[in-house]
Amino acid sequence: MKRKLSKVLLILGTMTLGSLALPGATSSAWAGPQVSVNVNIGPPPPVIVHSPPTMVYLAEPAVYAAVGVPYDIFFISGRYYYLRGDDWFWAGGYGGPWTYVEYRALPPGLQKYKADKLKYYREKEYVIYRQEGEKFKGKHFAAEEGNHGNGNGNGNNGNGRGNGGSNGKKK
Repeated sequence: MKRKLSKVLLILGTMTLGSLALPGATSSAWAGPQVSVNVNIGPPPPVIVHSPPTMVYLAEPAVYAAVGVPYDIFFISGRYYYLRGDDWFWAGGYGGPWTYVEYRALPPGLQKYKADKLKYYREKEYVIYRQEGEKFKGKHFAAEEGNHGNGNGNGNNGNGRGNGGSNGKKK
């Protein structure tokens, strides 16, 4: 018993000396500076096109994509989706106003593929569209500025293949 008491006193003494050797060591662990970061992803710059872009259907991701414009705009279930950098935005029309959307809230056709793959499918279909011109047999329509559909962006207003809640006339 005497031996155990000596051991406990030795440990307590060591802890006390350690805290004296490092002034504030025990209290600074709890009272350090606090940092708070708030990231606000505002709307992207406006999308400016001089005429409604043609939206061609991409069978593989099952979405429409704007062709012939310098923007990555997609259409599915009554909404337009705009990819700018790594951020996604949605709007009721191809010109905005754009609202930030989290990646996990994107429709499956956009969420399933990385941006490079979506662009690859778009360019592949655009080549055919340019070559065939008026004789193009693929699904396509002219985009509209405002939303006339009532899709929710989650594929609930059609099958995600442009059937239901579209904003434009399909050919």
